[in-house]
Amino acid sequence: MDLPSAWAACTDDAQRIELFNRWLKSRRPLPSEDARHAAFRLRASLVSLDAEARIARGEQPPVPPCRTPPLTPPRSPPASPKTPKRRELKHQRSACAEAYSVHDDWDDIWIFGYGSILWRQGFAFERSIVGYVKGHVRRFHLADSQHRGTSKGPGRAVMLEQGQDHDKCWGCAFLLPTRDAARILETMDVRESAYEKRCLDLYGRSSDDVPIVRDVVAYVCPRCPSRSKAAGHTGETPVSQIASIIASARGPSGRNVDYLYRLDGWLLQHGIRDDHVRSIAKLVHEREEAEEESRVCDDEPCAVSQGRVVVDDGAAEVVSNCGRSLLAVGVVRVVGDFGAGAHVAVVSVAGAAIAAGRTAYAASDLRALAGKRSRCCAELRPQHSGEPGVVIRKVDMVLS
Repeated sequence: MDLPSAWAACTDDAQRIELFNRWLKSRRPLPSEDARHAAFRLRASLVSLDAEARIARGEQPPVPPCRTPPLTPPRSPPASPKTPKRRELKHQRSACAEAYSVHDDWDDIWIFGYGSILWRQGFAFERSIVGYVKGHVRRFHLADSQHRGTSKGPGRAVMLEQGQDHDKCWGCAFLLPTRDAARILETMDVRESAYEKRCLDLYGRSSDDVPIVRDVVAYVCPRCPSRSKAAGHTGETPVSQIASIIASARGPSGRNVDYLYRLDGWLLQHGIRDDHVRSIAKLVHEREEAEEESRVCDDEPCAVSQGRVVVDDGAAEVVSNCGRSLLAVGVVRVVGDFGAGAHVAVVSVAGAAIAAGRTAYAASDLRALAGKRSRCCAELRPQHSGEPGVVIRKVDMVLS
């Protein structure tokens, strides 16, 4: 509802004061000059009410009553010819109120992201704030058979679950544009229809007591066991079992490990410690390194190499078909301990030998530069004498 209607629905002065304070907090201008004048007359009246309350409590001697306008709700703006644009905005505001009735149409609406929405929102937003919600945890307890797995081999994705009072779940809140809020909320309701939509407070690093944003929309795993099971909740699962599932799962959106590494990388980039996600990422990484070490390669370049450089599909395509140099941005993993100038094998994620050549970086440096662009490589290793970001030049490489 709008401000005049909400004002008319108030039953006492305390509700009117709270309503007016919420309007001040929203920092949104009223639509007409008459409505603004009425709002400031209302503010003067509220000041008078506060003075009368202090007098009743004996905090100061009585004073002559102030001549202020009577307490009347703010007048609605004068009627004006409606244009299609105005009708569209009015329809969006009413739809927004129906989609999430906790917020009024002058409130800012935020959506809390804790999974893939952190790097792929799928909707427009005005700004974002990194923070946490209390009493909730992020867990890889969602069986994903649509994106990072299949019906026969489902992968794992994170869910926001109810935790203990001292628990925290870090993420990012996104402010929705007023004009598109109804459409975005409707899309999110359909996308997260299996979850409970709750209103939570967002806290930041500055204070653990005062929230930085109130009433953030969050989609939480249902508390009801039957509903949570229908939403794909797998229940408590050992971390080692989750890591084993993620390491082997693949779906229409790609490998499950890419989802895990992307989430873990976002958290590390923002200085956030999530023991659950970090422990799974470490186990999966150790598992991949062990498999890479035990994998037998019959090709001659691999047999005589001092180490291996595992590259993604894009780098494999560029090196094998285009005959270009191997860059650090395409490196996924480094196997072995070798120095600069060592003879290494270049293999794909699937383990196929692509090329062999003399590396320009040592294994320790290459691990730190894996996935980084050339400009970042120059900043991280300024003492490097060769071309920044070039792991193996094309002239020093032999294709398999």
